[in-house]
Amino acid sequence: MFRGFGRASEPAGLARRLGQQGDWRALWGMVLSQPLPLAVASLAHLNRRKWSPPSESDAALADVLAGIDAKEAARLGGRLFDRTAQVLPFRLGFANPVGFAVRHPVAALSVQGRDFHTQRIVTVDRTGVRNTLYEGAAQHWSLCAIDSETVIARREFDSGGYRGDTEVVEYTPGGETVLANGGALLDAIVQPTATGFVVGTKLAAFAFALADGEQVQLNLGEFGLRRADLFAVDATGTRIAFADDTRMVVTDSRLQPLYDIVAEHLQHGGINAITFTEDSIVTAGWDKGLYRWQIIGGRIRGLHPGWDSSPRRFFRLSPVAPWNLLVADGGNVNYHYDVTSLDPVTAPGFLVPSGSSEKDDDLAVPRAIGKFVSTAYGRLAVYEGGLAARTRDSVSDFYSTVVQDLEHPLNVLNKPVAALTGADAERLLPQAGAYPLDAGERALLESLVRACEWAPGANGH
Repeated sequence: MFRGFGRASEPAGLARRLGQQGDWRALWGMVLSQPLPLAVASLAHLNRRKWSPPSESDAALADVLAGIDAKEAARLGGRLFDRTAQVLPFRLGFANPVGFAVRHPVAALSVQGRDFHTQRIVTVDRTGVRNTLYEGAAQHWSLCAIDSETVIARREFDSGGYRGDTEVVEYTPGGETVLANGGALLDAIVQPTATGFVVGTKLAAFAFALADGEQVQLNLGEFGLRRADLFAVDATGTRIAFADDTRMVVTDSRLQPLYDIVAEHLQHGGINAITFTEDSIVTAGWDKGLYRWQIIGGRIRGLHPGWDSSPRRFFRLSPVAPWNLLVADGGNVNYHYDVTSLDPVTAPGFLVPSGSSEKDDDLAVPRAIGKFVSTAYGRLAVYEGGLAARTRDSVSDFYSTVVQDLEHPLNVLNKPVAALTGADAERLLPQAGAYPLDAGERALLESLVRACEWAPGANGH
């Protein structure tokens, strides 16, 4: 079955061939696997007089899709990048971190300052830069935003090759406050939570958190972990999953342990990257591969061994729930997966560089080169502008930073029809009220709400 939403010419040709062959079952499966602009175009090749819908829901969904103007859907789908993204004149370096907030649609970025020897810490939202909170000689290695005026960061200064001068600092418009320092914080990671923030150390298996103004800590060594810097925060900011080798511990935002597991025979090997999705935890291993976990019946249970789907070791996993996408960073190339099934899928067109190959030589995994960062709790995605084909017309655009607004209702145009749910319908129109949409965009979203009622992922259909 066709998966994903790549260049329009490819699925259009496949849909035409399936229609000519009268393979209505495969063609309908292709329709379901595509986002709405491509699904509507593919449906035009399905002879509904000869097709026997698998269910009443499928027939009703086909009626909704048939009522959408294919040219208008394609036009709006082609505008998605322009309508949902902001291109900023910053260049993201390989090491420059990006951090997000739990409660607010803002991100914190470490970007180059006025020369190569200085860095700036800025906060951005869907409209652009909100605040510049720091400019100086410090090198920042991890950061997160509490809101548009508060950033927590781990930084170091050049001490002649000695890496002992490490600090966790809070930046605000009023200045900076050093919260902690010392060699034990080398390579520590900071992330926000619903009650404050958490710091996980690498040199010792200790995690520290500020939760509702109170400092708390947890010795993860008591659970067999040797490090605390490999962790993820869930979409609500209320749960934290720490991992090391084949062990995992889930706590609340106050570092109170909730669940733990030792998985001795993980096919992907020891855990190398971890993220929450909307309803699961996904890990990547040292021996290559992906694995999906869920908390069921008070236990962490492994559900999906996707170990054979990845061609290399992944160092970061970035979920994008509105696109039903998981972006896996392979070091110098990104790979794209269905966030639920972990099947390889094609990336949105604006994430694929112009003229690049969309196919991996061995596993036909679509890919795009460049830094891409998002989290389960973040409401933005941040990535290098060179990924976006429409920004490659100039040097300044190529070396830019894209901030993608994941709360924009038009993001649903990147989601496969089969993945639409009742939750999408519930949030689409309220979200639409917060954005200046034209009549065509509003009409399309209304059709999408009706499609959500009958889509396979909605209401148990």
